[in-house]
Amino acid sequence: MTIGILKMPRMGETMEEGKLVDWLVKTGEPFKRGQDILEVETDKTIVEFPALGDGIVVETLVGIGDMVPVGTPIARIDVGDGPDWTDDGSSAAGAAPEQSRARQPAPETALDEGSPVSTHAPKADMRQDARLRATPLARKIARQAGIDPATIAGTGRRGRVERADVEAAAASASGAAQAAGVAYCLKGPAQGDAVLLLHGFGGDSMVWNGVQARLAQAGRRSVSMDLPAHGATRHDARSPDDLAAPIATALEELSIAPAHIVGHSMGAIPAVRLARAPGVRSLTLIAPAGIGHRIDAQFLTGLAHAQTAGEVSHLLDRITEGPHGLSSAMLAQIYDQLARGRLKALSGALVGGSGQAVSIRADLTELAERMPVRIIIGHRDQILDWQDVLGLSPRIAIHHLPRAGHSPHWEALSDVAAILNEVTK
Repeated sequence: MTIGILKMPRMGETMEEGKLVDWLVKTGEPFKRGQDILEVETDKTIVEFPALGDGIVVETLVGIGDMVPVGTPIARIDVGDGPDWTDDGSSAAGAAPEQSRARQPAPETALDEGSPVSTHAPKADMRQDARLRATPLARKIARQAGIDPATIAGTGRRGRVERADVEAAAASASGAAQAAGVAYCLKGPAQGDAVLLLHGFGGDSMVWNGVQARLAQAGRRSVSMDLPAHGATRHDARSPDDLAAPIATALEELSIAPAHIVGHSMGAIPAVRLARAPGVRSLTLIAPAGIGHRIDAQFLTGLAHAQTAGEVSHLLDRITEGPHGLSSAMLAQIYDQLARGRLKALSGALVGGSGQAVSIRADLTELAERMPVRIIIGHRDQILDWQDVLGLSPRIAIHHLPRAGHSPHWEALSDVAAILNEVTK
C-alpha cells in the first residue's frame, strides 16, 4: 500500500485557512472516489470535500474544530496501489521517507479505533451529533438576532442550521409588547437597574437582540423600544423633537426608570434628552448623529423613499463594513415597514442644506459634567464621519473600533457588549 498525505484543500480563490468541522468517514473506514470525506468551514460557508480517489483514512493529524492553513497536512491516507491522488505537487521535505516507511505491512490493530494511530479520530459516540452544526452566515444572523443557534432545529444536511432556520426562529420571537403606544422588548432579570436601548434611523428594537442577550447573560435588565415612526410603535415623528416624549411616557407606564441609556445613530438625539431625567447614571452613544456636519443624506432619503427591497439592500450595505448579511425575507419585512412612508418627513428634518440639521455637542458637554458619557465609533463608518469625535469634550470617553462600520453593535458585538457590561455595573 501507499500512504499519501492529505493537505487542507483550498476551496475558493480567497481561502487561506479553514476550520475542520467533521470527518465524514471513520479512521480505518474505506471510501470511494467522489465520496465526501470531510467538512470544512471557510469564511463564507461549510463545504464538503470529495475524495479525488479511493482510499482509507489511516490517521488524522489535526483535531476537529482546529483552524488550519491551506496546504497543512491533515491526514494520512492509504491510497492503495494506485496513483497518489493526495499529492498536489507541493510535498514537503521528508514526504518520501514517510511513504517508504508506510509501505511496510502494518499490524491489523493499527486501524482499530482507539489504537495509537487513531488518537485524533473521534469516537463513534462523540461524533458531530454532540457539536453545533451551523453555516457561518446562520451564526452571524443568529448573533445579530440574539438567538442561540444551539436551540434551533437545523433543516440542512445532517441537521445543519441554515440561514432560513435562523430567520424562522427570529420571526417567531419577534412579537413586541406595547406600552403607551410604544413597542418594546424587555429582557433580563425583573429586578435591578435598567438599560434603555434606542435604535437608529430605519431600525427597530430588534436590532438590539444580540446586545440584550449579552446583557441578560451578565444579569442586566434592558428594554429596547421602537422609536416613533418606526416598527410597531403607533406614534409618528415629523422631526427629531418628536422622538423622546413617547418613550418617556412608555417608560413611566412600565414603571421603568433607566439608570443607563444607550443610543445608536439617530437614537442619540432622544437619548441625550432622556438622559436629563433624574436617576440616569450613564450615557453611551454608538456611531451617534448630531456631533458633526457630514452625513450620507442619500442614505436617509433613500431609505425613506425606497421603491423595492433590492434598493433597501443596497442602502443597508452602507451600514456595515462588508455585506450586511440580511436575508431576502428580512429585507422584505424591512421594506414593508419603509413602504408605509412614515420616515419621509423625519428624513427631511434630519438633513439641512448641506449636512446634519441637529447638533447634540453642547448637550454632551453638559451631560459629561454630571455622569459618565461614552461614545463607541467605527473607523469604517460610511454614514457619518467618525473623526467628528475628536473635537468633543475631553470628559467624554471614546472607544475606537477600527474595523467596524456604522453598526458596531452588529459588527463587533462582543466588544460592544463588554463595554456596556462594564458601564452598567
